Amino acid sequence: MHPSRRGLLAASLLAAGPALAQPADLRDRLSRLRCGANLERWFPVARNNHPRRLGRGWWRDFRAAGFDHVRMFVPSGGGGSDLLEMFRQAIDDANAAGLPVLFGLNDIIQQDTPEAQEWDKLASRAGFFGSRTDPEMVALAPLNEPAFETTAAWAPVRDRMLTTLRAAAPRHLLVWGGREWNSLRSLLEIAPPADPWTIAEVHHYGSGRTADVRRRFAPAVAWRERHRIPVLVAEYNGPGGNQTNRAAWVGDLAEGLPAFRALGLPVTLWSYSHGSWYRMQPGDGPAPYPEVRALLG
Repeated sequence: MHPSRRGLLAASLLAAGPALAQPADLRDRLSRLRCGANLERWFPVARNNHPRRLGRGWWRDFRAAGFDHVRMFVPSGGGGSDLLEMFRQAIDDANAAGLPVLFGLNDIIQQDTPEAQEWDKLASRAGFFGSRTDPEMVALAPLNEPAFETTAAWAPVRDRMLTTLRAAAPRHLLVWGGREWNSLRSLLEIAPPADPWTIAEVHHYGSGRTADVRRRFAPAVAWRERHRIPVLVAEYNGPGGNQTNRAAWVGDLAEGLPAFRALGLPVTLWSYSHGSWYRMQPGDGPAPYPEVRALLG
């Protein structure tokens, strides 16, 4: 859809009343965020395969450490309603601490169009979270990452997923990205969906040098301005070879984060809680390592 037509559609929805206009408020707030963190896969609801609830105090301390939002998603092979309820509790606890949540309903969708049971699962989860989470505090994504060979193959699947999610979550802001694991280059290949209440996400692991970030993400800023859609760097950290070298990736973040802030691109760090890869926390506590905390300002 042409940006001017999208603007007219958004204006008509705004005119329809505050209930439909609500997602615009969250979209504006998310576009002004600075830095959050991913709580990787099972961490928010289980430790060593044992279910648990982090509790609202944990989330308050997480926010006090300097994070202003959080991203979570249901892992592959997720279970039934008990598991979904645990994630709902985690979302509620984060919201109670004042943290907006970016929440994905699935992990990875591969090249082939999902089978019927996958569409049924998406619709079921959309109904569950669409009716049980706050559209002023929660943005929903149909999945964590797509893995498609071409944008031509991914675009209709993306649009069908967003339509399925929108039917169950009429007031929520929706999140989507490009066909190649939400890479920047695949975002630049794709046109936004017709739905005006969306934001785009990018995942990036690479050099955090200031000049590199400014050069690499200038096209993202141009894309954002052209389409009038916020872009969030929803997964970010240093090059893959530095996954277990905390000093190296902290050095990248020390240069990269200020560069993203200058570009007006909110960042969600990967990952607060995934084993030793880019691990930001000692143990299971809400406070990150001191050198990570120093980055958050």
